[in-house]
Amino acid sequence: MDVCNASYGLFKIIMAYDNLTEQDWKAARFAIYGAFQGIEVVPSSVGEINEILKFLTHHLCLHGVRDMVGGDHGTSIVLALKAVVLRSSDYRADPLTAGYIGHLNRTSPAFVNGVHSTIRPGNPFLLRMYATGLIALTTDQWFNSPEPVMAPEEMSEFCEDLAVFIIDDHFQRSFVQKCSAIILFGMLRSPEWRKHIVTRFWRMFAYCTLVNEEWESFGWCLQNATELLEFTRGLADGEGLKWWYGALWFHYDKLDTTAREEVEKVAREMSSGDGLSDLNLYLNLIGEEVTKTRQEVDELHKAARSELPGVEFRARLRLIALEGNHDRLAQIAGLGRR
Repeated sequence: MDVCNASYGLFKIIMAYDNLTEQDWKAARFAIYGAFQGIEVVPSSVGEINEILKFLTHHLCLHGVRDMVGGDHGTSIVLALKAVVLRSSDYRADPLTAGYIGHLNRTSPAFVNGVHSTIRPGNPFLLRMYATGLIALTTDQWFNSPEPVMAPEEMSEFCEDLAVFIIDDHFQRSFVQKCSAIILFGMLRSPEWRKHIVTRFWRMFAYCTLVNEEWESFGWCLQNATELLEFTRGLADGEGLKWWYGALWFHYDKLDTTAREEVEKVAREMSSGDGLSDLNLYLNLIGEEVTKTRQEVDELHKAARSELPGVEFRARLRLIALEGNHDRLAQIAGLGRR
């Protein structure tokens, strides 16, 4: 740990200067390697992350995918991404870190192109995984930008590259599932981006309960649930409607009266037609989440985690809401209780 701390100290010294030469950047890459290589949890001593963001911005904006997949560039970029993502995983509880993330110029063409290049098929797994985490952190600003950060054809390509990584390669990883659900809420919020969501990416709404409710895009989508339901009805493949409707039942307790009446109406229609299998799918998924949350509550209660006041209470509230959502859907669909 002493070596890590010393390396990080050197990294911060280098990054404090302006107009860095290529030799300076090379030294910074070696320093960040020494600071984070082999570390699974970013030390709290890291504190401010503005130097790491400066490092990332430089490399993502100025270096193409050729430099990211090999040599000290690739390894250092992965470690820098990892440090930012892990340090920022709960960044909303840390105003200082949130400020640095907020001031990152996430919508510049160079930065957007650089981030996109990291998730292209064929790149190393860790590079794509932590880049996906960075995209999730920028979701509320990137997909809600006044001017689209990509051209339409680039949006479609980006969505496809993301789906290839998340679904084809690492569908089972909870970290990736959470990031993908966050990104999907961001895309659905945008009138431009939602048109380019690829068919198989919609299924990431199965993990919508992993998304922190404080995300702006999450709140916006639930507040505009009926508008988005109407949008997904107009999609030819039916997957958007299927999975967005399922997400609404996961969060039925958060919907306004109008949205509740609409989703209940749809459930009644589905229960008397070909939609019964989808209703069973939603009930099974929500039931699995109920089981996991109940186990979480039991573990928290047994551990008596006094160092995290309110954690057990919030988990119990989440459990009550999920149970209520499940039972209301089962009642309307005429499928009985669990």
